[in-house]
Parts: sequence; structure tokens; C-alpha cells
Amino acid sequence: MPILLFMISIIAYADRQIIALLKPELDRTFGWTSADYASISSWSQASIAVSLLASGWFVDRLGLKKTLGIGLTGWSIATILHAAVRTINGFVAVRVALGLFEGAGTPASMKAIRTTFSRNAQGRIIGVLNAAPNLAAMGTPLIVAFLFPLFGWRGTIVAVGASGLVCALVWFRFAYPGTMREASQMENHHEQTALPVWRSVTGFALGKFLTDPVWWFLLFWLPDLLHRRFSLEPSSMGFPLAIAYGMAGIGSVLGGYAPFVLVRFGLTHEASRRAIMALAALCVLPLPLLLTTSSLALGIALCGLTLAAHQAFATNLFGFITEWAPTRITGRATGIGAFAGNIGGALMLHIVGRFAAPGQSMLAIFSYCAVAYVLGWLCLTLFAPARKLLSVPEKPIVNLPIPPV
Repeated sequence: MPILLFMISIIAYADRQIIALLKPELDRTFGWTSADYASISSWSQASIAVSLLASGWFVDRLGLKKTLGIGLTGWSIATILHAAVRTINGFVAVRVALGLFEGAGTPASMKAIRTTFSRNAQGRIIGVLNAAPNLAAMGTPLIVAFLFPLFGWRGTIVAVGASGLVCALVWFRFAYPGTMREASQMENHHEQTALPVWRSVTGFALGKFLTDPVWWFLLFWLPDLLHRRFSLEPSSMGFPLAIAYGMAGIGSVLGGYAPFVLVRFGLTHEASRRAIMALAALCVLPLPLLLTTSSLALGIALCGLTLAAHQAFATNLFGFITEWAPTRITGRATGIGAFAGNIGGALMLHIVGRFAAPGQSMLAIFSYCAVAYVLGWLCLTLFAPARKLLSVPEKPIVNLPIPPV
């Protein structure tokens, strides 16, 4: 199952990213303005946000296998339908449909991690799973650069959507839900903490609301920014974007492993997580330099560092909630946080449309991105201070066997 979850995450982000990579061609074909694209992308984010709240409940009540399988099938079909629409309203409709089904991904994945892996392994698994979108972000531009000249934008979209349907068949046939033996140990651990559930969920949700907009901004607008500032076309974006999102993947994996390295130097597990998040927040501060540099290499380095910092921050933020929320509400807790993050992303994408218009400056957008993670770290500290989370089980939790895939 972990391998399947990894593949599903790759497909989900490829489906989201494909429209951003094809934007210059779609602009020429349909005459889109910056406001049109902002409307399409913001409606997509809003629909995912609404879906996350419902999906979290379905995952907790109906099980992750059914919920995620239906979601994967639905969003793959919605991706394929992009090739059939020709109007702004049509693109909005298929993006909303994609978002409504795609919201099942995050709650189901976090529930699977919570019920399959020990507490000591969860952060590392989340780090690896969070690297899947980065692998998608690296690979999708290369796939588009290969398929687009051969099949055009419609054929490219159909090929990406069809891969999701294949993965859905594999999921329904071979997926095994995680064992719940681990859950009872997690519940005992939670009962020893002094932090009320609402405070941990609020700290998590605010952290997502403030920081996820940066990720979605770069996911949807980075190809367009490279086109504007450095005159790159879809066929030449593959390598620069692969480098940026490759750095993000490294940040995700390091973010999952680093807290366990710091523990060996005497820090508590909780202090290690927060130290990594604080370091990640500082790494984003130079991002506004992208607006002043004429160097493509420096621009990619700045974007890659920001994406890596985001993934390290997000990995530990998800690790926080999967460790400290009760197992029975893991789906809903992660769904609430992901909902907040997507609402923040939708607002960001809507606002960016105004600042991206000809003659406007994007300095305000980049300035917010630079300080977003500092604000997110402070909110988490305010609602879930570390001293409330230092109560740990007397006996360490042992890794349990992982069910076969």
C-alpha cells in the first residue's frame, strides 16, 4: 500500500500541474487573460478545499480504500474531460469536478500512515510521501515536453488522465488498509498529553492556511513566471522546473529525517520538529530576489530553495497532527488543515490574477511569501506550545510489521 499511495500522490499532482504547464499554449488557443487563469485556478482550489472537509469524514467512517479509490477514479475522468472543453466556463467546470474528487487524497493518505506505521516512523514516511508531488513536478514537465509536440495539448492531457484510471484499477485490486493495532498505542500516547484537541487542530490549520498559498502560487504560476522573466516556452521548461521541484523533493525527505537526527544530539522530538520548521521558515526569506535577478540559474535556485523549505515545513506540520490527534479523527483533523491550506491557496491564486496583469508589480505577493512560514511557525507555537507536548510514553513504541502491498 505505501507504494500505491506514493503513485497516487504523483498522479494527483500531475493532474493539477498539467494546466499550468500548458498555460502559454492555452493562452494562445483560447485568448485567456491573467484574470481568466486566476479564476480557473482559484475555483479549482476552492473545490478541493470543500471536498477535504467531506472526504475526511468519509475516510473516518467509510474507510480509506473505498474513499480514495472512488476519488482517484473521479479525478482521473475529470482530467481527461479537459480535452473536450473549449470555453472558460467549461474549464472551470472540469477543474471543480477534479477538485471535488481529488480532496480524498490527503485525509486518506494521512489515515493510512497513522494506522500502518509506528510513531517513530511516521515523520519519515510522511517525508517520503510528500516527495511524491515533487517527483511529479519534476517528471510532468519532461513528459509534457515529450508528448506536446507529438499529440498537442489535448492528447497530452488525455494521456496523463488515463494513467490515473490504471492506478485506480490497481488500488481496488491490491490495496490493503493499515492495521489498527498501532492505533490503540497512539490513543494511549495522546491521552498522556496536556494539549486539547481543538488547539492542536487549530495550530495545524493556521499553519496550513498561511503557508500552503506559497506552494500553490509557485505550482500554478512558476511556469508562467519563467515564461515572462526568462522567455521560456513549454518545450524548454522541463529541465529548469525539474531542478526546482527536485530540490523540493530533497527538502521533503530531509524534513522527515532531520528531527530524528537532532534527537541524537539531545533535543526532544518535539523541539527537533520545531527547530526544522523554524530553519525552513528562514530559508524562504530571499524569495523576492527573483523579481530583480536576470539570472535563470539564480531564479531557479531561489524557487527551489523555497519549495524545499515548504516541503520540510509541511512534512513536520503533518507529522505534528498525525502524532497528536486521536486516531479516530485523523481523517477529519488532516482534512480540516488541508481545507484551510486550500482556502488560503484559492485566495492567493485569486489575488495573484490582479497583480499579474500587465503593468502591475508582484512585489506584494513575493513579500508575503517570504514571511508566510515565520507567521505559520508563530501561530503553531501560540496554539500548541511545545511545553504542552513533552509528555511521552514511558516505553518506546516498536515498529510493527507492514502489511504486504
